[in-house]
Amino acid sequence: MTGREDIAVAPTPTPRGWRRWGLNAVKIAFMVAVVAAGALYVVGKWGEVSEAVRSMNPVWLVLAFLAVVVALVLSMLSWIVVWPAFGIRLPLLRGARVFFVSQLGKYLPGSVWPIAAQAQMAGEVGLAKSSSIVLSLIAMLVSIATGLGVGAVLLPFIDLHLLQSYWWLPIVGVAFLVCLTPPIMRIGVRLALRILRRPDAPFAYGWRVASTSSGLQVGNWLFGGAQLWLVLIGLGVDPARSFVPAVAGFALAFALGVLLIPFPAGLGVREFVITVVLASVTGPGVAVTAAILSRLLYAVADFATAGVAAWIGRRAADSR
Repeated sequence: MTGREDIAVAPTPTPRGWRRWGLNAVKIAFMVAVVAAGALYVVGKWGEVSEAVRSMNPVWLVLAFLAVVVALVLSMLSWIVVWPAFGIRLPLLRGARVFFVSQLGKYLPGSVWPIAAQAQMAGEVGLAKSSSIVLSLIAMLVSIATGLGVGAVLLPFIDLHLLQSYWWLPIVGVAFLVCLTPPIMRIGVRLALRILRRPDAPFAYGWRVASTSSGLQVGNWLFGGAQLWLVLIGLGVDPARSFVPAVAGFALAFALGVLLIPFPAGLGVREFVITVVLASVTGPGVAVTAAILSRLLYAVADFATAGVAAWIGRRAADSR
């Protein structure tokens, strides 16, 4: 004994400890901002469609929601199959957590947030942040190219006047599809890494990866379009006449929404494109209502899948 009372003193956080605390604070602030943005959007739009929802058979809304979930899973798989090109095979559940949680960043203004969140979370599972950023850009490119491609192919079956008015869509779509070919993609990845001032990384992106990722993304557009179609049926639109316009409008709306970076989750862009494509079949009033309902279904599904993926990922981590 020293003759004086020992006093327990909390250890001073190391620089690494301060960094961890800072990252946790940023994560919490990010999630609070995202949840607030999502809640404000849903509350703001509910008044515009509440009457239509009350008049619909809820079965159509449930089926539409399930179609959204399938579409989101296909989009996630389209992203995850590219990981082996960087030399990493990511377990499905861990990949789902990274993808779905980071995608909530799209509800904040600017497309940079999901990329930043994905880079941070991907670093926790062994992928360099620079490679994660490149992977996010590849996913955006696949999304834009396939969405424009699906929309451009289907437009002539809806209204030739639409194709005449938007003649540039097939040209832009083909240009993006060319960028998905392995030789062009490999050049683009090397260029992106140089811009990020990172050394060249192994990138085994071949035709199999390109076709699998693109095919899964096309499946995403088909199920997403089916979701819009089911909403239209619930609103009383003829099913036979509305399926092709729903798929085309949905694919084009999402692709252009991603392309126009300043708009959070393509806000306003998606609704405008869907309304333009559907108006000749449904009339503008029903088209606007369907576009807003589709947006709300996607918002609910985005947060639901992120919550489930985060919960499953946490349980899996705790069990190890």
